[in-house]
Amino acid sequence: MKRYIGSEELDALKEVIESQTLCRLGIEGFVSKFEDKIGEHFGRKYVYALNSGTSANEAMIAGLNLQPGDEVICPAVNPIFPALGVLAAGCIPVFADVNPRTLLISPERIKERISERTRAIQVVHHFGQPAPMDEIMDIASLYNLKVVEDCAEAYDCYYKGKKVGTFGDAAMFSLQQSKHITSGEGGFIITDDAEIYKRVELHSNCGMPGFRYNLRPYKPEVIAGYETRGHYAFGHNFRMGELQGAVALAQLGKIEQFNSERKKLVKIIEEELKDCPGILCAHTFTEPETQPNYWEYPVQLDPKKVSITARKLNEICLEKEGVGCGYFNDTVIYLEFVFQKMQRERRTPFGYPLPEYISYEPGTCPKGEEAAKRTIPIYVHHGRDPEELRRQVHALKDAMINHLS
Repeated sequence: MKRYIGSEELDALKEVIESQTLCRLGIEGFVSKFEDKIGEHFGRKYVYALNSGTSANEAMIAGLNLQPGDEVICPAVNPIFPALGVLAAGCIPVFADVNPRTLLISPERIKERISERTRAIQVVHHFGQPAPMDEIMDIASLYNLKVVEDCAEAYDCYYKGKKVGTFGDAAMFSLQQSKHITSGEGGFIITDDAEIYKRVELHSNCGMPGFRYNLRPYKPEVIAGYETRGHYAFGHNFRMGELQGAVALAQLGKIEQFNSERKKLVKIIEEELKDCPGILCAHTFTEPETQPNYWEYPVQLDPKKVSITARKLNEICLEKEGVGCGYFNDTVIYLEFVFQKMQRERRTPFGYPLPEYISYEPGTCPKGEEAAKRTIPIYVHHGRDPEELRRQVHALKDAMINHLS
């Protein structure tokens, strides 16, 4: 593993520690400076930094002001975190099938899932690939739906020349250590909607308004002779601290370098596997100025040539080559235990009844279920040793050739 956390982060951490203030400092602190730089980077008006990507996802959904029982359409194949944010809002995740070559949500399948209770679409730019945002935004406009973007894995990838995260009503990003930049844990939300921003902060700051951007603050009221402290809504403590903010700001200054390192690793994979029988390299995007920035590089087993699953091929790799090729762990979300429990009980974890037309049974999204079994995500973190990556790719290639011979 190459060193990607260094002197810049250490210097920033030292400054925080010497200040003796580790919690969020206000407009002069590292967290606020990070928010300002992120706003410049993405060209969005409002930014709020949080203690994790999962917190950011939940707060983003809360920012939409949905009501219990409202439905949010989500992609069927992804990590579970986007759907958990929907459940936390008292809402119902409704899963739409995906494009089997990209595992990105399919606009055609979104249309099939819209009901009178649908209020929003949650798009996940999975693996650092841009989802088809023009079609999705057209559907949202036709049905008057909100659109939020989960960009936890998708820094600086572009759809038709525009950065993902700048299409919908709001977007969230993760700063967990595996991501394009990191503060260990952390996340942030970007939006151009002042009301979404304010609801996000109330949800994440114990219901207290500490709004930036010259937005009018609330004044504590006097109730029964007591001046209230100013908790105006239900809220968690999801705030980012100054230690996280310091590291995140230093990392943001290196993002171009990190993006370049990832592209070099992707080039190794594509050069080594381009002629390998039974292997499909990641989908090539043909729309003008549409560019992925891979978090993981999704190789697939060609269903026309092999019937083996990625999990089984990984076992062969380990046995024959001593190096695992990997397989898709972040599986079909609705097959996770929490959703199977909801299927049996016909209610959400918070007791809201599921409508009869919502199903989490196996086979609900067959293309995603099939494609997930033959997907091999290869880690292309900018800190990864290129030679280690080559060994993994060679093991995958040799295992496939041996399997076919």
